[in-house]
Amino acid sequence: MNPFHPEPTDAPLPATATYTPGYAVMKMAMIGLGLAFFAAGLIQLWTPLRLLAFGNRAVAEATTVTKIKAGIPDVILTDDPQIQANLEPRDRSYVFWNEFRFHASDGRVVNVRATVGSQVRPLYPLVNADGLPTTDVVYYDPARPQVVVFPLIISTWFAAGALMVTGLAAMFIGAVLLYWSKKPIELPHLPGI
Repeated sequence: MNPFHPEPTDAPLPATATYTPGYAVMKMAMIGLGLAFFAAGLIQLWTPLRLLAFGNRAVAEATTVTKIKAGIPDVILTDDPQIQANLEPRDRSYVFWNEFRFHASDGRVVNVRATVGSQVRPLYPLVNADGLPTTDVVYYDPARPQVVVFPLIISTWFAAGALMVTGLAAMFIGAVLLYWSKKPIELPHLPGI
């Protein structure tokens, strides 16, 4: 009898082995973490989405740019040559905020600051290529017109959207893993072992 080449027998094959992944609590924690990420993104998007759905739309005109740095007085810039002279390409502690003006539906003139600032240069020049004031679409709360959203600014949606997508992905992966955590998985039979 050669141990390296066993003789064929009519003996039954051994029972198949199974593996149960387990760790259901950790997979539920992953779903919970995904839900927390999704909720955090939804909280951040609540006001923009509410204003898009139920707010009034207006076209806002860029009026000034405010240059801010902690510890020094704010600088208000009223034209593009002034802005060019005050850019800070190497000092990122300055923040440039565009200021806008629009007419509410009741005729009031409302001055607002863009919801996102920029560290290198303002998001918008004050005058466009045609020499006209720069404009952007704004949605505002009719009861409180100072509460606005600029839907065309990507930063309005990016961070909150990334949180929501990450949360959905974590919940989906966690749910798939949780489903399989209590199911026995049949391991393949390896002859000779």
